[in-house]
Amino acid sequence: MPIRPESDWSDLNSDFVADFAILARFAAHDLTLDVRTYDWVRPTAGQLLPRRHYLDISLDGAMRRSVLRSERWAEPQYSGSVLYLPPNALYWGQPALERRKLLCMSFGDAFLENVFEDTNPLHHAIPQADIQNGALRRHLLAMAGELAAPGFAAGPLLEAMAIAATVELARWSQLIEDPATGTVLPHQARRIEECIRENLSSALSISDIGRACGMSTRNVARVFKQATGVSIGDFIARCRIDLAKDMLASDELRIKEVSWRCGFRSSSAFSAAFRAATGMTPRDYRMRRGMLQ
Repeated sequence: MPIRPESDWSDLNSDFVADFAILARFAAHDLTLDVRTYDWVRPTAGQLLPRRHYLDISLDGAMRRSVLRSERWAEPQYSGSVLYLPPNALYWGQPALERRKLLCMSFGDAFLENVFEDTNPLHHAIPQADIQNGALRRHLLAMAGELAAPGFAAGPLLEAMAIAATVELARWSQLIEDPATGTVLPHQARRIEECIRENLSSALSISDIGRACGMSTRNVARVFKQATGVSIGDFIARCRIDLAKDMLASDELRIKEVSWRCGFRSSSAFSAAFRAATGMTPRDYRMRRGMLQ
């Protein structure tokens, strides 16, 4: 039985989904935005056939574990934080048994032609299960915030935000596909990201990453920046702080050991970087987490 993208499955599979709710919604000019929650409670699988462009972002901070397959992909993909599915293509999906909260954005060709003056830059776009693009992510999160707490002239603002997100998606999609600028394949950026996450305790120079990924130093930096919108250095710094937060959530490791496992040369360097990123020292962060728990 054909079914729609992940966040819409609840309408056709009520036996498998519990607590479905649309928390906020906006629609205008062939564009629909909404924030929704639902809980997959029984295993299921099926086909997806979206009729409009579909873009969503996870709002609960947890990694999605739903599996998608497409004729455009050599292998199945796990849905990441940001998912994009072009219309009129068949997908196969198997959702994970988990509770989700998403911002969902769907739009048709009329919306694109209005934004891009009778052209459609996403006409040949390929599906992306895990878009790593900082600018697009910021646009989507801003829309979610405005939908949740709309202010003055929320409608025009949301439409403008949606246009900005669509422009960023189109730029990124063309960058991925355009051979004139040097094709950037999603799996290359994913491999770089995996290499970084697996080696956060080491020094992680760009040349080391390049050797591990079979790429030149120049191409590593270019590919990652083009595909994600952030530099490798900024991404490494963010990953190290995120890893430190996870480790500081418990008292199992001393702060000095957390520092070492996150790739900092000294506890003082770790403390300075952590404070710059979070506004508090590692010790204060651990104490605050302990009180909240």
